[in-house]
Amino acid sequence: MNIQERLHDSRWSDALYLTEKYKQFVQRYAAQVPNDLLFSEEIAVDINEKNITADVQHGDMPVEHTSESERMQKWIEKFFQDQELLSNRFRAESMNMETVQAMFNDTGFMYDFVQMPWHQELCSTFLENEHLEIEYFIEGNTEEIPFFEFSRPFLQRSIQIMTDGLNDGYEWLDKRRVTGLVLKTVSDKVFHMSAKTLIYELNKARLQDELRGEDSRQRYLHFVNQNMQSRDQILSLLLEYPVLARGLVEHTLRISLNMMRVLERLTRDRRELESFFDFKLDKLEDIVFLGDSHNGGASVLRLAFAEGINVMYKPRNMAIDTAFASLLQWFNDQRIGLPFRIAKSLDRTEYGWQQFIPYEEVTSLEGAERFFERQGQYLAILYAVNATDMHMENIVAQGEHPFFVDLESLLHNQPFKYEEEKAHYTALEKTLSILNNSVLKTSMLPTLDSNALYHSDLSGLAGDVDQVLNTYEIHDKNTDTMRIQRSKVSVSRFSHLPSYEHTPIKPERYIQSLKEGFYRIYSAIMEQKESFISTVRNDFHGCAVRTIVRPTVTYFTLIEASSHPKYLRDGLDKNLLFDMMWMIVRQDRDREKLVRYECHDLLHGDVPMFQTFIGEQMLFHHYDNQAIDGVFSSDILTQTADKVRAMNPKDMDMQWEFTERTIQTKYVLERSFAMEKSTESVRPEILNEHQIHMTKEEYLQEAVRIGEYIKDIAIMGDEGLSVSWISMGMDADEKLIYKSSELGLYNGVTGIAYFYLYLSQETGDHKYMQMVNLCIQTAWEMIRKNIDKNISLFTGYGSLLYLLVHKANVCSEPGINPDTLELLDILDDMIDSDQQLDVISGCAGTLMACVDMYTSFQSQKALDVAVRCADRLLDLAQPMDQGMAWVTSAINKTPLSGIAHGNAGICLSLARLYSATGNKAYLETCMEGLKYEEALYSPEVNNWKDLRFTDGDMPEEHYVMYWCNGAPGLGIARVGIAQQLRSLGAMDTIETDIRRALAKTMEEGFTEVSYSLCHGDMGNLELFLLAADYLQDEELKEFSVHMANYIVTQVRRDNHHWRCGIPGRQQIPGLMLGLAGIGYQLLRLYNRDLPSVLMMEGPKGKGIRDMAQTYAMETASAQQQMTTMEQSSHMGQHHA
Repeated sequence: MNIQERLHDSRWSDALYLTEKYKQFVQRYAAQVPNDLLFSEEIAVDINEKNITADVQHGDMPVEHTSESERMQKWIEKFFQDQELLSNRFRAESMNMETVQAMFNDTGFMYDFVQMPWHQELCSTFLENEHLEIEYFIEGNTEEIPFFEFSRPFLQRSIQIMTDGLNDGYEWLDKRRVTGLVLKTVSDKVFHMSAKTLIYELNKARLQDELRGEDSRQRYLHFVNQNMQSRDQILSLLLEYPVLARGLVEHTLRISLNMMRVLERLTRDRRELESFFDFKLDKLEDIVFLGDSHNGGASVLRLAFAEGINVMYKPRNMAIDTAFASLLQWFNDQRIGLPFRIAKSLDRTEYGWQQFIPYEEVTSLEGAERFFERQGQYLAILYAVNATDMHMENIVAQGEHPFFVDLESLLHNQPFKYEEEKAHYTALEKTLSILNNSVLKTSMLPTLDSNALYHSDLSGLAGDVDQVLNTYEIHDKNTDTMRIQRSKVSVSRFSHLPSYEHTPIKPERYIQSLKEGFYRIYSAIMEQKESFISTVRNDFHGCAVRTIVRPTVTYFTLIEASSHPKYLRDGLDKNLLFDMMWMIVRQDRDREKLVRYECHDLLHGDVPMFQTFIGEQMLFHHYDNQAIDGVFSSDILTQTADKVRAMNPKDMDMQWEFTERTIQTKYVLERSFAMEKSTESVRPEILNEHQIHMTKEEYLQEAVRIGEYIKDIAIMGDEGLSVSWISMGMDADEKLIYKSSELGLYNGVTGIAYFYLYLSQETGDHKYMQMVNLCIQTAWEMIRKNIDKNISLFTGYGSLLYLLVHKANVCSEPGINPDTLELLDILDDMIDSDQQLDVISGCAGTLMACVDMYTSFQSQKALDVAVRCADRLLDLAQPMDQGMAWVTSAINKTPLSGIAHGNAGICLSLARLYSATGNKAYLETCMEGLKYEEALYSPEVNNWKDLRFTDGDMPEEHYVMYWCNGAPGLGIARVGIAQQLRSLGAMDTIETDIRRALAKTMEEGFTEVSYSLCHGDMGNLELFLLAADYLQDEELKEFSVHMANYIVTQVRRDNHHWRCGIPGRQQIPGLMLGLAGIGYQLLRLYNRDLPSVLMMEGPKGKGIRDMAQTYAMETASAQQQMTTMEQSSHMGQHHA
């Protein structure tokens, strides 16, 4: 087969994307396909972004070529659960769902690819310019570039485009040099896009023993000679990966054309640039690509000329830069604060030129002080004008002057904000509004990572100087074992910070300077509100700005994923990958109107970009330039004016508190990390030397003090019907951020309510029960708004069930509240989709809450849900070399030990249900689960391995000493299992584990680093409280009392500061990480009969309720459900 024949091979049709195939199919069969029918098969399985990322990063799946009918079945089975959403996804691109199905069923349909622009470009690439000399333009040894021969046709095509373009009028440029710069960019792009595929093919050939040569290098060269020495060979290889071929020719073309456009604009504007910036543009020596590519590959560039001259090219309107310069001049003219130095910009409407800002050191430490004072001034301005995305890469320090070099996110109108105007706001609405409109949204303040040394802070004010980046590196380059491996690279970047004598200066020492600058500008704006508003309105109205609808890292992850060979054989696989974007619509239906644009840009290798015009409420995307309505609740100028008018001294203090605490916490973390790791535990002999006597009433008094403090910092709803809190906490990526209280027991309102419930019982003070009721109202509001929607006992809706069952016991409620039955229905619907399974995030914890409800109320419905949870656990249990286990993480596929994420907690839940039902299947699986954990026990360490970090981030042999992971929590679970199974007789193995956990925790479990329940001393103390009662061991009881007295005494000496379970050890209100949990443990010390929340115990002490009322309530609920189902059925028939 010659090149012409290969170029017309029907396999090129596999490079077509979904909409392209659909249009061709409809044109031929439009008359035969009804437009109003919907595909009715059930769509079964969901996927998420982390699963996709994990698959791609592991890179170990086979590359399969499936038929189109099989692929559509994958689409249905693997991607969606929501049939309506799938239909809407097709409809968004003017496709009918049944027509799509018919298209995939018609496997004999022949698609036309010859007329596609990318195929015409492919023909030009492989039929023309074969003899153009590449080495004339490229400097360096190309033999060391992996698979360089593969890139030749694309480089030759680029040479042709540049040669044709650089004709008359470009004599001032060194055409050879300029073309070489473009070729370097094309070469890098070709390699990045094809590396995974070529390395896959190389290793496949090696494993199939197809390579010849005396050594690894020779065998690599043999592969190159057999597959890349001619265009025919390259084209033959690309026929296996048509989507890759399409991408390569498209990117080669657009890089070349974009560069010609830049050179054309540079040549046309050259004299004006020289006059405007007062420099001479002579020899063009380098072109540096900066930032993301948008809108067809356009990117910010730094053009470097002879004599050290640089100029910035930006492929966008520069009006926003001019407006910001005008605003800074407004402050300079009034001599408010330190003067701002202003960068010059030349706007050309569709593009612009900007002064290059080189980094410079300060000449004295006083210069650093002025730098941070100016940053405080900037922070106040950025807060006032609703800026966001002002991270470290957008800032350059030039001596004592900070420059903001990317202003696209000034006056950022948050899409889908939903802050409707109304007379009264709930506590949840108030806390979210405070955070969404705070200084935290500027990205100037640290985002703190809880892992290791917090390597991922990119904030504008304090972004890390030394960072560890996850990247991919090629190992064994140019050998037959060449491979891509994930690795960590250390980099040092501090262009956003001042430096003195080559040492970067951090803001920690200059917080007072920051404060002075912030307060000065904030106060000036506050004193001249209307003048400031008028200036902003006049300067910024009509400026185009970017609207950020999703974190950019999500796009980067998917673009990187799409270069895996599994997505390069058929365009529909790439569609399927990027359709992950649609999953956000399941939480927010309004985002449906944006996703098709995101997918369009991703398919073409661009980071999606939306724009709006300041003062308007329409969003735009370059694809069709049609106004997208309904994205913004109001225009950003109105929002900014309202915000400025509301600025006041109290708000100024609050914004500064956010600023100061985040910066201080960052540097406390850096200093304390090593110190905390080396802290020794409080040994029993120390307790014996310092006998401290304390009455039980003192525990209660401290619990009351904590309760009052949490109450004082609460944020109440306007009508006094709900409550919430703002505090530091962890986000989903374990970053330390300010956040509103969540729903769950772990760090939310139900956990705080649980503490107040028993504080009310023990004190008899009704005001604490009022707090419980307010928390419950907030929890229901979050459920109605689908916030924290998951089945978990600690982070999801199971939390509220656990709380309601305990409240019914404490308040002696006669029967089941109808709301509780409704909650059971909601939880029941979540069981089949639960993938996390464990106590902390999955159905195992909620199983125990259902057992509690059953034993308290004899609720058959609760038992049914518990059994369904258990059956889910049994179905997903995996046989191991020893015993059985559960995979509880989408990222880490290794089953874990421990109570929170591992077997210990799941086995406890099965033991609880076995005790309630007598079903031996639960007992047998429980015992098999314990066998797996026995395999993870190390006699040398006397602890169980922590396998959460198995990707190289932590050593394989890793051990911790917390409730969530390690001996303390595992011992607590074993006590609970032993309590449930005691009637079976010998508990030797389980009791051995209890004593192992006690010994290890007594030796290393009390470090005074944190007092939290999840990973602190008060949580570890629970093991001794439980074990003392179970084993009837007076020495353990005595130890627990002595340790509790010691801890309380130490806290008193520290001015009653309870070190909570977040980095920095600040006091936060929540149960598992914060004060509510510490307060509850103090109540447990006061009254040992209270249930153990760390063992997820049910209510104690008041017995079974009125069973007749329970039966009546459940019967009424079931009848109501049947009526609703019948009505829905009749409605459906009538509609049909």
